[in-house]
Amino acid sequence: MSSIQSINSYSTATIGNTNKQELGKEAFLKILVTQLQQQDPTQPQKDGEFIGQMAQLSVLEQLSNLNKSLTAYLESSNNISQYSYVMGNKVTWTNPETNAQESGVVTGVHYRDNLVYFKVGDQEILSSAITSMELEK
Repeated sequence: MSSIQSINSYSTATIGNTNKQELGKEAFLKILVTQLQQQDPTQPQKDGEFIGQMAQLSVLEQLSNLNKSLTAYLESSNNISQYSYVMGNKVTWTNPETNAQESGVVTGVHYRDNLVYFKVGDQEILSSAITSMELEK
């Protein structure tokens, strides 16, 4: 009786500690291969079902790739979209050549040599040179 109790307690503990995981493409392939191996030879799987399952695998793989690409883009330090809030706002900066304060409205954002530049008129201003910004009303 003690061996039965230990098996039951182990099963319960294992199930309780298992992380919830999503069905990945490897698991999907294993299920598909197992299904094909275990099918009745006198009643093989219909072509439509097999094609449908392969299409599901293809969609799963493409969604996985899209998710990885989107995550990498959003986590990248050169994500230029994070600077889009500056568009249309008036900024002020110190001109490094004349040491004079200049200002203008940002009409574009450029990323070059790992640095972000704001386009103001026909000038490109380094983002770190901006000293103030007025939000558009």
